[in-house]
Amino acid sequence: MVTVKNCKNLLKAPSPVQCMEHYGCIYENNHLITLMVDPVDGRITDANRAACEFYGYSPRIFRKLHITDLQADSGAGTEGFLKSAMPGGEGGKNRVFMDRHLLAGGHLIDVEIRTGMMSILGRSCIYTVIHDISDRVRSEQRLRESEERYRDLVELCPEAILVYSGGTILFANKQTEKMFGKEKKELIGRGIEAFFKEEYISSAKDNHLKTWGTTSKESFRIEQRFIRHDKRVFDVEISGVPIVYEEEKALQLVLRDITESKKEVERAVKLQNHRHSITFPLEDKAELDKLYIPARTLSGDFFIFHKIDEKRVIGMIGDVTGKGISAALSISALRVLFLDCLTATDDPLQVLKGLNQRALQHLGEDYIAACCFQLDFTAGVLKAAGAGINEFLYIPQDQEAESITVKGAPLGMFGNSEFEEKTVAFHSGDRFCFYSDGMELLYDNEELGRDYDYLSAKLAGACLQDDCTWLSLNIK
Repeated sequence: MVTVKNCKNLLKAPSPVQCMEHYGCIYENNHLITLMVDPVDGRITDANRAACEFYGYSPRIFRKLHITDLQADSGAGTEGFLKSAMPGGEGGKNRVFMDRHLLAGGHLIDVEIRTGMMSILGRSCIYTVIHDISDRVRSEQRLRESEERYRDLVELCPEAILVYSGGTILFANKQTEKMFGKEKKELIGRGIEAFFKEEYISSAKDNHLKTWGTTSKESFRIEQRFIRHDKRVFDVEISGVPIVYEEEKALQLVLRDITESKKEVERAVKLQNHRHSITFPLEDKAELDKLYIPARTLSGDFFIFHKIDEKRVIGMIGDVTGKGISAALSISALRVLFLDCLTATDDPLQVLKGLNQRALQHLGEDYIAACCFQLDFTAGVLKAAGAGINEFLYIPQDQEAESITVKGAPLGMFGNSEFEEKTVAFHSGDRFCFYSDGMELLYDNEELGRDYDYLSAKLAGACLQDDCTWLSLNIK
């Protein structure tokens, strides 16, 4: 039964012994590493169980130590610790600072220290909570070292490299100075549009300068035309890849000046188009319809016609490995080799054998798929041999197309390659269709045997995976 006397006892303040028991229970069972430090001389007055386990000292040893005994660098002494640890400022705010401590076994650790003041039995102490941040510090150090290595490597790169985010340049290497016409220190913190005006060249998602680094989630490659502040024009290929730079999402942009290379490509395209604008050498014997559509700017496809005499023509349709300038160079080399072979023979099978040996000697691993054919208008016979392009169509007048197969590996692939040659008799009104594998990817034999107007209309809306070449020889 609760009496008035008992009620009065309940209202009494706890005794000092009760306070110490309550404090001891909370302090000892706290999982946080906690030390009590004398604010006068820095002596450690108490350490909880977590601190003893962490540092490797018993409570008895701890009470013989000063806080400076734990510090790896105690040059500042007790005064330095107290200056960092004593609460200060408006309202006596608690303090947070970093330090390096030594464990009992000599192991060095990085710590974050949070301090405050508390009073125990009328005596003030610095209440010190310690967090081991060694892993975090090591990670930050590795990140700094990684970024330093990144900067060193990027500075050696011959291309202009930027780190770009949200319309702002965060980093620029030395090579950017040549393209931008400014020192790189002038670029940092500004946008590319402050130095260039951009013009659209090739389609790309999110290709506007101000959006780069905020919307791009995957690597990309585009072409832009930059007009610099001094009116100089640059055609630039830009490769971008998402990165994290100084804990911020950004893009690494590699800017490659392709102004001159584009001019070279344009010249090569004009030469290629000129070579393929030819008519059939014996126009009174056959009419040539042709489709020649590169999948990209420069094609790896080609075709050649050469008049042997007034009654015979030899030709070849082919496809070299690679694209662009390298393919154009291989085609030019092959034309020379083809004409060289014709000084010895005009038989398609022998021409392919000669070209195969020359390709092995001069073209390395640039293989050539080809079909070589000769039309003899006196005999009314076509002879054809295949080397990688192993099929063509013979379409007799008013009849369905017939597929002719001529076996043989691409030129330059094997030194002992065997090539198959077939002979087809033809008459006035017949047709022959030769085509590259880009056309075979799009159409079957029935469609490939159709006329120029049909295929031209079909190709106008096609998405090309490869260069497309189609030749139709209409015998007169």
